[in-house]
Amino acid sequence: MRIRGTFLKNLLDYATFQNMDTMVLKHLVSNQNIDFNNPEEMVNSKDYLIVFQKIIEGLKTSSCGLNIGSYLNLSSLGLVLEISLNTSSIKQGVYILEKFLKSQFPIVSFTLVEDALRLESSVANEELRRELLNMVLYIVYRELKLMLPNELTTQIKFPFSKQEDNRLFFNDKVEYSVDHIIVLPDNLDKLEINMKRVNKIELLLPKFVLMLNQSDSKSKEFSKNVKSMTLNMCNPEIPNLNQVQKQFAYSERTFQRRLTAEGTSFRRIVNEIKEELSHYLSNEKHLKTKDIAYILGYSESSAYLHALKRMENELK
Repeated sequence: MRIRGTFLKNLLDYATFQNMDTMVLKHLVSNQNIDFNNPEEMVNSKDYLIVFQKIIEGLKTSSCGLNIGSYLNLSSLGLVLEISLNTSSIKQGVYILEKFLKSQFPIVSFTLVEDALRLESSVANEELRRELLNMVLYIVYRELKLMLPNELTTQIKFPFSKQEDNRLFFNDKVEYSVDHIIVLPDNLDKLEINMKRVNKIELLLPKFVLMLNQSDSKSKEFSKNVKSMTLNMCNPEIPNLNQVQKQFAYSERTFQRRLTAEGTSFRRIVNEIKEELSHYLSNEKHLKTKDIAYILGYSESSAYLHALKRMENELK
């Protein structure tokens, strides 16, 4: 069974943020000549699972599958755009998502039965299968939330542990279940993709990718690693402090102290991202203030202008 090579590359990139030796992980891969820069490259699923297992063993956290899934936010936003080009129907979008998994990541599959998605995997190792399904559960959940109208919610069912803070990952109702299930809204056949949100992603994605390519996940500066992680987790909304801090092997106090030692803070990093996005939208996309305010998540133009002025003053 073969999967797209970029999935393995993203996994190795994530390991760098966890202070893991990626060279050791790469040596676990049977094919040492993989071209990770080739989007068409396919790899053996056994290699991916070996690396994935080593990472979850090294992390020793109950939420590593969900953490890895949230790290993959930016790299999969383009899938929503691709789906929107092929259909305006949520249900058809779900089938496209199913086809994508089947062709690109077949170690996990899902079926749609009566407006509920059930995820499954044939991986034998119980812990590995659980974390793998947790990762894909979050990815699929996020893709669906991007497609659904803002007012509609889903219901998440999966075998979470007591230590997992699901509020960091899911905005919808979460219930314990031995299976991995996403319950979709009623009347799925009649629902259309949220094109306002898709258009927002279409505007922001090129800039996000450019900013991410300019960042250095292997930097010795902790603040640069935090910025790179933050960019990866954009959905396209910017993640909060708790969501980013949980991706690093530090307590919140140590996390903040390390940023302070480098003369910055998480708030300043977020402001730098917001200011860069703001200038990009106004100078390169030539959008009106009210449109920029909406895209960046502000309720009114006045709130956006006030926030922009405050950010510029703080960044001086």
